[in-house]
Amino acid sequence: MPRVVTLTTDFGTGSGYVAEMKGRLLHARAPITLVDIAHDVPAHDIRAAAWLVGQACPAFPPGSLHLVVVDPGVGTTRRLLWARVGDQEFLCPDNGVLSRVLASVPAPVARSLHVAPAASATFHGRDVLAPAAVALLEGAEPASLGPPAGPIVRLSWPEVRETATGIHGEVVHVDAFGNLVTNLPAVLWPQLAAAGRLRVGDHDVATVVRTYGDAPRGTLVALVGSQDAIEAAVVEGNAAERLAAGMGTPVTIPCDRSP
Repeated sequence: MPRVVTLTTDFGTGSGYVAEMKGRLLHARAPITLVDIAHDVPAHDIRAAAWLVGQACPAFPPGSLHLVVVDPGVGTTRRLLWARVGDQEFLCPDNGVLSRVLASVPAPVARSLHVAPAASATFHGRDVLAPAAVALLEGAEPASLGPPAGPIVRLSWPEVRETATGIHGEVVHVDAFGNLVTNLPAVLWPQLAAAGRLRVGDHDVATVVRTYGDAPRGTLVALVGSQDAIEAAVVEGNAAERLAAGMGTPVTIPCDRSP
């Protein structure tokens, strides 16, 4: 059965860089199934990449190999990694892109990759990660890729706080629809329903629904999304634009219905 190999980058959907990486991967003699997770991660946005990888990669079959190239530090002293996290394998820069994956599986096995002198200083995805993937696909042991890596870089992630005025968090992801995904977990749904509103920045989202279609088009709503987090959305619209909000915007479930 072909092994699944995924690609996540900030190269852009029309980029020749993606084709170059795929070309290198297709040198593998072993059969593979190539899957594009995304190539429109905001440029250099490690946190956005970490969120996407943490959400998407665990859905793949055991043994899938994920190449993640969002790498503003390419060519510097930052390391490149092979890591096994649970039943998934990753090849990526050691810059925090695995932060969300590691939140659920905190004990990975990892190797620091050798970088050949001939590798381009500006395209390690093509010249280091893709060849490492080919070696693994053809049966190489991870130990041949480099020495044990030790601790992996992890980004700090905002925590939910509870005060006398409510439960506080922030927007941690803006999806392609402009939905504002927060770090408030789905288990807080009863509190959201009781409050009857979600405060996003300086705006109240006063319609709480089960799903988008439960309110008329253009309505600003709060709900639990598919990522098991509370989010703000506009039915058939764009909440990020409507509320002028983005990653880091504070959100609150008020403790009561008072203004």
